[in-house]
Amino acid sequence: MGYVKNYRPAQPFFELTTENYVSRLSARQQQLAQYYSFVISPESKESIVAVPDGSIDIVFHCSSSKPQALICGSVKKGKRIEFAKGDLYFGARFYPGMANLLLGCPMDQFTEKEIILSDVQKKADGLAERICSANSFDERVQLFEQFHRNSEEQLSSSALVSFILKKINECNGDIRIQELEEETGYSTRYINSCFKKHVGIAPKLFLRIVRFQHCFNTLRSQAHSLNFADLALDAGYYDQAHFINEFKEFSLYTPTQAHNVTLSQDKRGQGQKGSSLRLPDFHLPTHPHIHSLDRNTPLHHRLKS
Repeated sequence: MGYVKNYRPAQPFFELTTENYVSRLSARQQQLAQYYSFVISPESKESIVAVPDGSIDIVFHCSSSKPQALICGSVKKGKRIEFAKGDLYFGARFYPGMANLLLGCPMDQFTEKEIILSDVQKKADGLAERICSANSFDERVQLFEQFHRNSEEQLSSSALVSFILKKINECNGDIRIQELEEETGYSTRYINSCFKKHVGIAPKLFLRIVRFQHCFNTLRSQAHSLNFADLALDAGYYDQAHFINEFKEFSLYTPTQAHNVTLSQDKRGQGQKGSSLRLPDFHLPTHPHIHSLDRNTPLHHRLKS
């Protein structure tokens, strides 16, 4: 099969089940995947499903009475999130392994948690008020870009984690941890420790998430019926039942239900819903100490540090 050699972390139900959804690519494309905003309908009767994506979001609740900025770590399973009805939300989504440059601490501290941004990044004092009082989406983006530039820590990325992310991305998550252990020359325990520190979750879970997100993206791109058995086989699932069970674990929907949600939104037309956005390739930062990836030489022998 042909692989899409990049990973685009996405929250499809933010787009599919909210109003006035808008999104835009970031000027800092090596670190930030996208900016987005949406409104929860006052008549909405259901909470919004967050799916695992392995990334960190900074989410601003633009409440007139109590504006707030939260660091939202990746969930490990599909989870319903309660948003305030009628309020505007603005968010910035980081690529996996990139938020530590802004936040300056281990990413596993945020997994499945929502933490006030200013409690972690002191330069964020007053940012929620400025962003929430901005007059437009573009103005909010500019304010966050300025904050990001002024607050970024001078930290180095992990060559090992960058290499593992690249390998997982290249095969859309269809790879075994043992293969990563063999290619890098590091133990599973050490790989897990480094990956959790920089990404927030274990690599085994991350590769499952990438595989799921790839399948959801494929599902959304198909206007008509899908052969789920072929999709499951191509993605590396044992069988169709394995695919359906994992899809429901991560999204709280079966593939058929999720596809029907997508089709129902297409029938609505663009209306108040933002246009579907195809995100840019995830270009991992080049590490100065990674040399040619000669498979005959373990990665830990090719790193100077």
